[in-house]
Amino acid sequence: MDQQQTLTTERRGSRTVGSPTHCVFRHGTSWLAIPATAVREVMPRPEMVSVPGTTSTFVGLCHVRSEFVPVLNLASVLPHGDRSDEQIMLVLEDTDGPWALLVDEVASLQPLETSDAPESDALKSTSAVIGWATYGESVIQVLDQSRIRQFAEQELAVRWQSVSPVQHDVVSVSPSPTDQA
Repeated sequence: MDQQQTLTTERRGSRTVGSPTHCVFRHGTSWLAIPATAVREVMPRPEMVSVPGTTSTFVGLCHVRSEFVPVLNLASVLPHGDRSDEQIMLVLEDTDGPWALLVDEVASLQPLETSDAPESDALKSTSAVIGWATYGESVIQVLDQSRIRQFAEQELAVRWQSVSPVQHDVVSVSPSPTDQA
């Protein structure tokens, strides 16, 4: 079994079914989950700086453990993003370094049996929701952290490519008659 993937197994008759562990959290009124292996840490929302020329997908940058961490707006990639206090930050690990999402509450690490999300089939890669699961009485949307990051990168790339560079006037300076003497 892969060391990076945490699995909880349970006995069902004579077969063993593995359920990947997810970090279950709330954003506004929605319960969501991301694979636990992607979450590096959970912490209170730190001070952030905004970056000029970015879209609403990008909240800003913060400094965590000697690293600058880009923070993304989760509501901008959810099908039905609602109002959120966003006082908790989930720091996610990626091959290019950490990035983060702001959420309202982190409930637990739970093994979840997920079913495919209808919109992930119909919309292919245009939704960050890849599945559904239940947690207590709540229905959870299971997210693909790679898609969230891809959507943010695409939106930022479009924005930065559409901004034309500042045109600078070239001023030529001729020597004055007194300089020539």
